[in-house]
Amino acid sequence: MTMNKDSAISILKANGAVIGKNNDIETPIVFHNCTNFSNLVIGDNCHIGKNCFFDLRGKVIIKNNVVISMQTTFITHQDISRSDLNTVFPASYKDILIHDNCYIGADVTILKGVTINESAVIGAKSLVTKDVMKNTINFGVPAKKIKDIIKA
Repeated sequence: MTMNKDSAISILKANGAVIGKNNDIETPIVFHNCTNFSNLVIGDNCHIGKNCFFDLRGKVIIKNNVVISMQTTFITHQDISRSDLNTVFPASYKDILIHDNCYIGADVTILKGVTINESAVIGAKSLVTKDVMKNTINFGVPAKKIKDIIKA
C-alpha cells in the first residue's frame, strides 16, 4: 500500500492499529504478513522513520517517547516451510516489545521475541537478537551492551 505521510496514521487506525497521540510516521513504510494492522501498537509521542519494515505475524508494540530511525526492520516470525529444514526449525512467531524512551538507530534489525527495555539505545546497523537491558547503549552484529547510561 502506498500512502502519504499525512494519511498514514488515519489509514493504519482505520485498519486496526492502535496508535496514540502526537506521533510522526514517515512514509514510505512496508507492512508484511498482515490482513489488518491489529498487531501494530504505538504509544504516544513516537517517531517512525522512512522505509521501516514491519512483519506483523506477531505483535510489534512500541511504547511512549520512542524514536525509530529510518530503515529499521522488525521480524516477528520465521518460516522455512518450503525447505526440508522445517522439521528442525518449525515455523514460529513471537512479539517484539520496545519500552518507553528508547532510541533505535538507522538500519537496525530486531528479531522475534526481543524486548528492548526502557531508555535503551541501539546503534545504527545493529542486529538485535536478544533482550536489551534498560538504560544501556547497545551496538553490533549481534548487538551487545557497550555501556550503561547514567542519568543525571
